[in-house]
Amino acid sequence: MLRDWTLHERYQETLRRKMLFHYGMQRSRLVALDKSISKLYLLNLDNLLPVIKPLYPDFGRPAKNQQGIIRSLVLMLDMQEYSITNWAKKVASDPLLFDICGFTDNAPAVASYYDFLIRLWLADHRLHIERKLRAKSFKEKPRKKLKPGEKQPSKRTGTVKKLVNRAIEGKLKNFCPETILQRLIACLVVDTSVAMGILGNVSDLAVAFDGSPFYSGASHYGVKACNCRSKGIYNCQCPRRYSDPDANWGWDSYREQWFFGSTLFNVTASDSPYDLPIYIKMVQASRHDSITTVFALEDIHRLYPDLHFKYFIADGAMDNYPTYDLLGHHDILPFISLDKRTKLKLNYPHPYILCFDDRGRPICNGGIPYTGWGYSKPKGLKYRCYFAVKGEKPPKECKCSDSKYGRVIYIKPDHDPRMFPPVPRSSCAFKARFKTRTSVERSNKRMFTDYAIEEYGSRSSMMRMALAAFAVINIHLDAWVKNTNFSFTYLLQEQAA
Repeated sequence: MLRDWTLHERYQETLRRKMLFHYGMQRSRLVALDKSISKLYLLNLDNLLPVIKPLYPDFGRPAKNQQGIIRSLVLMLDMQEYSITNWAKKVASDPLLFDICGFTDNAPAVASYYDFLIRLWLADHRLHIERKLRAKSFKEKPRKKLKPGEKQPSKRTGTVKKLVNRAIEGKLKNFCPETILQRLIACLVVDTSVAMGILGNVSDLAVAFDGSPFYSGASHYGVKACNCRSKGIYNCQCPRRYSDPDANWGWDSYREQWFFGSTLFNVTASDSPYDLPIYIKMVQASRHDSITTVFALEDIHRLYPDLHFKYFIADGAMDNYPTYDLLGHHDILPFISLDKRTKLKLNYPHPYILCFDDRGRPICNGGIPYTGWGYSKPKGLKYRCYFAVKGEKPPKECKCSDSKYGRVIYIKPDHDPRMFPPVPRSSCAFKARFKTRTSVERSNKRMFTDYAIEEYGSRSSMMRMALAAFAVINIHLDAWVKNTNFSFTYLLQEQAA
């Protein structure tokens, strides 16, 4: 049972009154915590009630500290405390932190924090405990290293195509244990960022996709569940018990090494001046990003039905034909770097096209690349003669038209959506838009470096996802404070005067 939900206005009023008391006794500390208090002062939890209330059935002892626990977890990451146990004890013994979080009677125990996080995770926590106790086969660290910058290859061919076909038909099955955490991010911060206008042009939103390795705090060796050691066998391959049964091996292309953990998949509004993430998902480290992309595209349309996604920006891991088909189904323009390892279909029947270069530009019969001239719907990609564009006279052996405008050809993207995207890769428009893909990398840096979510040494995908979710909330709150130039200490000084 969920106790009465305190309105945000009442929390703000109580916070101002209590901080006036602390301001007179420990002013310097209050000034040092100004940004942290400002973030919680702006964080409105009123819209979160429809999300949290179904998690608490109408029986049993009433839960009364849920809003305070949310604020406390946000504050924990902001102050870079790397243990929930230590943080719960610190809040209970510090009256200032106690009042900032909005607790009233008693500070919640450590178990209350974990109980709340478990409720936010749709997967049955008892099954997770059973998996820890159940022994499974030991998998050694892969020995073969990939080339610098190379992504981990997909396990099976054709998986993305099958998933895309199901998604287009509306039959994609997507069990997502982090759904509530995704809704929490959407209701708590993304909707407000949209209203503040700091997410970019929401009528034509550009989003960047990328996966990042999230290292587990558990050992990949596990604990042996056999009695081989008593028999003098020390290097056996018998099943073992693992403290983090969700983690497995994946390739970290940045550090060029294998890692044991999960992959944090991030979708960021690339036009946002603050590189704001709008969606995250925790998947197995061995899963290819192209597979996660299919589920992520369906999820963001479900989470944000009022937003219009127009631009899809990603690296070569998503460069495959089924992904282009799915983007075409959603009417989203692709900006994906070309994966040179994948074979291209370069057979385009046209009397004035000799071949194509490695940048996808058509070559005329004289051996000169045509110049891109935009996109003309429904004709397709428009190309003009190189010499006509430069205002020069073509040589006799290359001249194929008497028009001053030069020879014009059109290429329909439907023939090969990878090779001929609506915005050609050689164009300035493509390069300018693709540069914004670095926003998702900066967003990952905020989570893994600024908020150091790996320092917690989490041993479950539930904890890794929860830490990432509250880091995303902090990133949005930082943008709110900076965008509004809000200072709680200044507000307090005005009230005191």
